[in-house]
Amino acid sequence: MEITRKNFVEQFDNISKNLKKSCFVGFDAEFTALLSGECFKHRLFDTNEERYDKIKSEVGRMIMTQVGLTMFQYDREHDTYVATGYTFHLCPQAFGDVDQSFIFQASTLRFLCRHNFNFNKFTYDGIPYLSKAEEAQVRKHLADNMMFKNLTRMLEMEDEKLLQSHCSDVSKWLSDKEEDTMYIDVASPVLRYVLHNEIRLRFPEVLTTDSLGNSNKVLIYKDKYVEGANNVPLAILEENLMSHLLGFSQIISILEQHQKPIVGHNIFIDTVLLHNQFIGPLPKKYSTFKNNIHKMFPNMFDTKYISHVMAKKLSYDEVWKSNALQDLYEFFSEAKCKKLQSGVNLIKLSTPFDVQQTYHEAGWDSYCSGYCFTRLGHWAACENIGKFRPVGPAEALAALAPYSGKVNVIRGAILYMNLEGDDPPRQRPDWLHVRALKERVLNVEKLASLLAGLGSVDVKPHDSRSALLAVATQYTADKILRQFRDSREYKISMYNVYRHSKRARVAVWSSAIITGSLMLYIFHKSVKG
Repeated sequence: MEITRKNFVEQFDNISKNLKKSCFVGFDAEFTALLSGECFKHRLFDTNEERYDKIKSEVGRMIMTQVGLTMFQYDREHDTYVATGYTFHLCPQAFGDVDQSFIFQASTLRFLCRHNFNFNKFTYDGIPYLSKAEEAQVRKHLADNMMFKNLTRMLEMEDEKLLQSHCSDVSKWLSDKEEDTMYIDVASPVLRYVLHNEIRLRFPEVLTTDSLGNSNKVLIYKDKYVEGANNVPLAILEENLMSHLLGFSQIISILEQHQKPIVGHNIFIDTVLLHNQFIGPLPKKYSTFKNNIHKMFPNMFDTKYISHVMAKKLSYDEVWKSNALQDLYEFFSEAKCKKLQSGVNLIKLSTPFDVQQTYHEAGWDSYCSGYCFTRLGHWAACENIGKFRPVGPAEALAALAPYSGKVNVIRGAILYMNLEGDDPPRQRPDWLHVRALKERVLNVEKLASLLAGLGSVDVKPHDSRSALLAVATQYTADKILRQFRDSREYKISMYNVYRHSKRARVAVWSSAIITGSLMLYIFHKSVKG
């Protein structure tokens, strides 16, 4: 189901109930920018901390325009999973001192157009949201009684005219009309809050409340002390305003409160965006970022990383074409996994998605991620049990518990980011050192071209005549060393920091000289004494 500003309030209770009843939640997001540019080039040299430092400023300018959530509930009686999927359309907002900004790349626009992205739903019907930092800022202004003043000062011209028109109508009604009550229909929750306060300020003898639960209508009584009616408390007006401003952030809060396992596919960038959009500005320290995400979502799973590890248990003929989401979903949904030919739990959607089921549509991708998770969990649980049979979500989650908090890292020095503790040590082979034998200045592009056919290799200049190589596997490292063993153009060897780094050699010699000088001084003092 598609959720926009138009039906968010109406569907909120159903979404909340489905979230609370779910055993885990599939997640996906679509962004306003493609991951292009120098900082997004994935290199085998990069540690996770270096990767985070390179991308945080750029990702901090991006937003999620769509969030897909699919709630997987377990029907114990029929031993099946029932999936309820939602695509939430989000749009940043300007409110008081909060003015959310973002970048929208032209290349992203082309990409979204190719995938039939609905820009009207984004701009006109997108659901607002606030980060925790922004929420704290707004609540402080409410507590300091500054919100009403700030809003009236920053109203747009059209809203200002509408406010003045409504107040003029109230003034005329108080002077001319015999009716004891008056209704004003105000669609904007922000303007409705301002109007309640403005009327009470200008006309202290009247009473304002909502219209029998119709939140769009402001009901005004001439008599402030009329029997059976009360001024709607300011605290309720403020909470109604906050509920509107928080928008989709309320869904994030429910996920956080109930600590439902969150399942996505290749979600490194997603976690950075989640922090920036729903927690606050990205922290300088990578460790702080990880701690904040883990505190909010203590049970996160990445099917990209899980499938990477579990693929090692399959033979060459059995394994999936790739562990991209589409290939992985089709591998499981089309029963290509020989280990899961029988005894698997049926998975069905409670209602079909409103839009065509295509990849890069957040709701559909969130369903695919959750679907793959159930199959990977079934496979892992059955291996633990020793036989293949239907398994419940508790068994599947227990079997996949070792993968909790491990988020896939594309083409880096370390295979995953560990949200639950320290990242693992470097898992790639040691670097190789290349020295040009003929060229006075090493041609990096030429070298990279020569190495391209030998495997996954990244080249980084070291000095004018040398470079460092990072490789994905030991097989590739060994192949390069064999291939260039007798080369007359390049000398390639295992990198040794003391042999190949001038700084390290200087540091070693400096240390030796200082140590030697100190020893001579001590010896001289002892002889003299």
